[in-house]
Amino acid sequence: MRPAPMLIAAALAGALGAATPAAAASAFNYDELGFEFCRLTLAGDLAGLRPLLSRGLVRALDQAAGNPSLPPPDVLFQTYTTPVPVCGARTVNAALVQITRSQPDGTGWNDYIVVVPEPDGQTRIDDVLFAIRKSDTLMSRLQGLAGQD
Repeated sequence: MRPAPMLIAAALAGALGAATPAAAASAFNYDELGFEFCRLTLAGDLAGLRPLLSRGLVRALDQAAGNPSLPPPDVLFQTYTTPVPVCGARTVNAALVQITRSQPDGTGWNDYIVVVPEPDGQTRIDDVLFAIRKSDTLMSRLQGLAGQD
């Protein structure tokens, strides 16, 4: 017995639809990426952070690495150089995750990580927008430290 062509076409469309970028993007957990970013930055774990960063951000980080003014990893990815013990994440949209950093009493600020799809199909952090002003970003700071501003 031969299956109806329409049934085969419907099954193929369903299977292929699940593998599309739109379907993959809808399944991505941006909050989880934000929480992992928080965990690793609070720990100052630069080696652990690298796989979460885009190729462009890793390149900028490597170029700035020789500058003695580069902040330590526990404060490099935040607006201020004062270490804070609390970090939380909340998805704003598919491009931004709000990172809230604070003291235990709640005094703090919000930074935003910019999330992008990479050519290898992974979603990674491409920049950090700092709380001070829109033009103050991790990428611009790294480029300045690398002498590329």
